[in-house]
Amino acid sequence: MKLNNVSLPYPVLGNGDDIVPSLPDDCISVSSPMVTKNDFTFHVILHFDNEDIRELIAQGKAEYACEITCPRTYLRRCVKSDKQYFDITLGRKEVFGRIDFDCYVIVKQPIKGYFNHMFNKDYDGATFDMEPGDILVAFPTATFNASLDYEKLDKAGALMVVMENKNEEDDKTWFDADDDKIIVYLPHDMFEQYQELGNDNEFNEMFHASIVFNALIYALSNYNEDQDKDRLWAQAIQYRIDTEPELQGFELKDQSHAYDLASLLLDDPYKRLFNRIKEQRQ
Repeated sequence: MKLNNVSLPYPVLGNGDDIVPSLPDDCISVSSPMVTKNDFTFHVILHFDNEDIRELIAQGKAEYACEITCPRTYLRRCVKSDKQYFDITLGRKEVFGRIDFDCYVIVKQPIKGYFNHMFNKDYDGATFDMEPGDILVAFPTATFNASLDYEKLDKAGALMVVMENKNEEDDKTWFDADDDKIIVYLPHDMFEQYQELGNDNEFNEMFHASIVFNALIYALSNYNEDQDKDRLWAQAIQYRIDTEPELQGFELKDQSHAYDLASLLLDDPYKRLFNRIKEQRQ
């Protein structure tokens, strides 16, 4: 029931001016999911300010609806409620990649001569005969990425991957943030040394305080919301901003705080490095 570029023959409360005031910025909230081995459980809360529509819901003539779609797995599900919230459980094997939550208030019973006191003045005196399924409120789409490994978002591997720079004419270390994960390209000799280290945790602090920290600062400093917001590394960071108290107030689009945000995401890599050196010298 997506409404992109769709014009309806009756006024709808949304982000336009059919009905005023339009929806507030916090009109839809999809909580970070409760994750189990088999399921994601989401808590969706809807909010709007229109007494006429609230009264129709109270009278049983309208109801809340949430349509859940996953383009990669073709999942499509719709749940309805007379309350402004939903608890939605999806199997982890049912979804992959982006999940969209499209929520509405829809007509439940025929409504003859629908009128809303908050209609735009262009609709002065107009009434509408509404049928079940017609839309009274259209909330903006909320999304969630099911491909993220939510148990490991505090690990560097959730954000980036190390690969070999095979360009012999440009044999240096460089970063690429134009993919789902930030890519660190190492020259051939350095890449072989990196592979030899394998999973040796002894070098984690050194690696984080140098290459990982620089790569993360690079990605954050060059973040472009239109191009990067759907990349896995950006969604992983946004999830942490939304859920970790110490990251509250940061915004991905604010490039001026790239250094501070990167430092917090990596738990102060310089401090960790010096603590490790101190431990090794004792």
